[in-house]
Amino acid sequence: MSSGETWLDACVADPDNRDSRCRAITIGRTTSAVLSMVGCLFALFVILVFKKFRFFTQRLVINVLCVCFLLASLSLHTGNLGHTTECSVAGFFRNLFGLTQNLWIMCIEIHLLIMTITQTRYPHLERVYHGVVWSTGLLLSLVPFIGDHYGPAGIWCWIKSETHYENALRVICYYFWLLLLVFGGGGIYIYIIYRVYRSVYAYEGTYTPAVEAKKRNYKKNIRPLILYPFVGLLLGSISTANRLQNWVNPNQPVFGLNLAHSIVSPLWGFVNALLYLMNRDTLHQLKPAVFAAAVRNWGKTTFTFTKSAEQSGGGPVVVEYTIRQDGADEVTGAQSRDDSSVGVPLME
Repeated sequence: MSSGETWLDACVADPDNRDSRCRAITIGRTTSAVLSMVGCLFALFVILVFKKFRFFTQRLVINVLCVCFLLASLSLHTGNLGHTTECSVAGFFRNLFGLTQNLWIMCIEIHLLIMTITQTRYPHLERVYHGVVWSTGLLLSLVPFIGDHYGPAGIWCWIKSETHYENALRVICYYFWLLLLVFGGGGIYIYIIYRVYRSVYAYEGTYTPAVEAKKRNYKKNIRPLILYPFVGLLLGSISTANRLQNWVNPNQPVFGLNLAHSIVSPLWGFVNALLYLMNRDTLHQLKPAVFAAAVRNWGKTTFTFTKSAEQSGGGPVVVEYTIRQDGADEVTGAQSRDDSSVGVPLME
């Protein structure tokens, strides 16, 4: 290591560096990227199998998963490629996908806020979201090409930090939006929880259709999305902390922060996919019998399968499930012993 060169510079210059810190960063980054790519692909496959893409709120999640997959794929290469055209192109796509990822999560926050206040869905907003996200992301990601400001940036190819102007570009083209996601999203998150609790769960009066409608709307449209902004807040805080430390003291990189950043940056896709797959309704659909029936009957609008179960009093009972794939908001099941049916919200 030459005079004035930090251990992080040595890691970047030689991806095969035997320093244990270099190996830890490479392994952490690659493992997180692979987990995210696999998780995103599986979650998207589940959405495709059960045709959930017909729902507006599910399509918002699809947008997040797709961008997270693309961002994770950029983390599979080793080193920052040096001062090359390839590094500049990689930096452009890293900023584009990172920024649009944050913007899509912000759209989810805004969508949650609108639905919480108005209790109304606005499908036409989907075009507005796409227009704002992609035009903003593309425009801001093209700006650093003016003057050749993409290049080596720590363990990544991104906007360089050699001048005050380049540091300002980092803020304008990425960090402002990340901080807006973290702090603005945190405020929206707290307000939504307060508003939902006050209007739905704090009510202790007699049954009213309006309150029950609010509960159904919350379960179907708000609850499945409410953890996505929280993930953005948590993961965004870690990467922001490392970049701030690098800016304040660039000659003394902190191993713990750089390791956490290298793991967290590609991990967005895995965490978001995990949140989606841990949804109660999705867990039900991932049961082997349900999933296999959905795959076999993918071209049908509805399909039925039966499953043996045990009654509470002992003895077998055949349970029949009918799953609608035509955009309806429910999965229904019927037990053969009493021919009763139970409705389960698709996005509960």
